[in-house]
Amino acid sequence: MLDIPSLAACGWLLMYNPTENPKLPITEWEQSLAFDTAAECETFIATRWVKAEKEHREFKLERYKSVPADAVYRHMTPKKN
Repeated sequence: MLDIPSLAACGWLLMYNPTENPKLPITEWEQSLAFDTAAECETFIATRWVKAEKEHREFKLERYKSVPADAVYRHMTPKKN
């Protein structure tokens, strides 16, 4: 049987820092969306979130980050029985 984190550890994630702490480890951020490539994730940020920052003063672009999925969901080798 394949472990779920093994399946999830590919692609890129748009992560959101739910706190005001800029040093919060990425593993404690919340996943907003998932993408196949870094380019797709960065394009989404550029087209959607930049507009939101202009329209909503409380929006903070620095609280969003594009990261490889394995930075959040470490690859886990299934245990052999």
